Amino acid sequence: MRSGIVCCGVSCLDLFLYGTEPLPTRESLVMVEGTAYRAGGATSNTGRALTRLGIAADYFTLLGDDANGDILLDLWARDGIDTSHVVRTSEAGTAISVVPVYADGKRGVYHCPGANNLLSIDNVFGPDRRYLDVLRERLAFHVGYPPLLRRLQGEDLADLLRLVRETGVLMSLDTTPIPDDTTLRDMLAPALPLAHLFMPNVMEASQVAGRFEELCARACAATSQAGEPLEIEDVVMPGELVAIGEHLVGQGVPIVILTLGPNGAFVCTGDEAALRTVPCVPGDVAGWANLCLYVPGYEVEGPCNTAGAGDTFAAAVLAGLCRGLTSIEEIVRLAQATGALHCDLSRGTCAFDDVHAALPSMRPRRPRNPHLPGIVAAFRGA
Repeated sequence: MRSGIVCCGVSCLDLFLYGTEPLPTRESLVMVEGTAYRAGGATSNTGRALTRLGIAADYFTLLGDDANGDILLDLWARDGIDTSHVVRTSEAGTAISVVPVYADGKRGVYHCPGANNLLSIDNVFGPDRRYLDVLRERLAFHVGYPPLLRRLQGEDLADLLRLVRETGVLMSLDTTPIPDDTTLRDMLAPALPLAHLFMPNVMEASQVAGRFEELCARACAATSQAGEPLEIEDVVMPGELVAIGEHLVGQGVPIVILTLGPNGAFVCTGDEAALRTVPCVPGDVAGWANLCLYVPGYEVEGPCNTAGAGDTFAAAVLAGLCRGLTSIEEIVRLAQATGALHCDLSRGTCAFDDVHAALPSMRPRRPRNPHLPGIVAAFRGA
């Protein structure tokens, strides 16, 4: 019987520097009040959230054979992750980010990609691809941030997904934005027909769908009532969400979920024939087919930290699918609630049943985007 989810993609050791200030000159000495190591990257963020939701996770990724890799493996073990399939290399060091956190809450990042630049179809499955058979015992395989993986883009990424799909797992894909939307499309387009589930944010999705420049220009020209600059998620229109979602479904992805930050999420699905190819969906897919569905987010009641929120949302969607929930709307609502609890520093991510229990008492968040409230019924079945 299948169980558990494999997380693959960008892995990183984060070194946080707390209570510091930006360097006044390039050669200044600035004191730091404290430091902490954390497991970072899409692999770590998604896997940590899965284990807290009660879903077993293991990692297919590449670390350097160095002290930073040892620290990262120890952090993963503390998170309850199976690291027995992690590959190590002497050709590059473990990826590391140094993150100074300033007194005003803002932060900077110094990042070395290290072994992420070497992760490829030739080493992700271990020697002689011996770990590929492990996937025949798992429910899903999730790849995070391929634009940051030099050797897993374009046709190379498609080859990876093609191999993975042969094992019968649900194939999930997430991404990260890059400045050049044409390049992002080239990085992802060959792989999209091989993914069962694609979960970008709306900015990333607009880049893949060729609508980024228009939306970005509109966001840059607008400001909030408080005079703050707006994001694409704050200005995108309902019809544009439908067009972006349908474009991605048209590329061959049966289930597309666009995250909209504090504005909620948007779901677009293919027809019944496409959905029948997706592992973990109900036997009767009629209620899942041809959907255009907006789902609002939830209020964060305490101090807020959004770091890792997108990966936590993705983990909750995967957890809902693997637990056999029969409604995709329920799955996305639970994912929105899980993301809100993750951002709430007074609460943190809960177990799956705890999130389900907390949901009725959580307050829906009114979107900053004025075009989104009240359109749930209009989207459903569009």
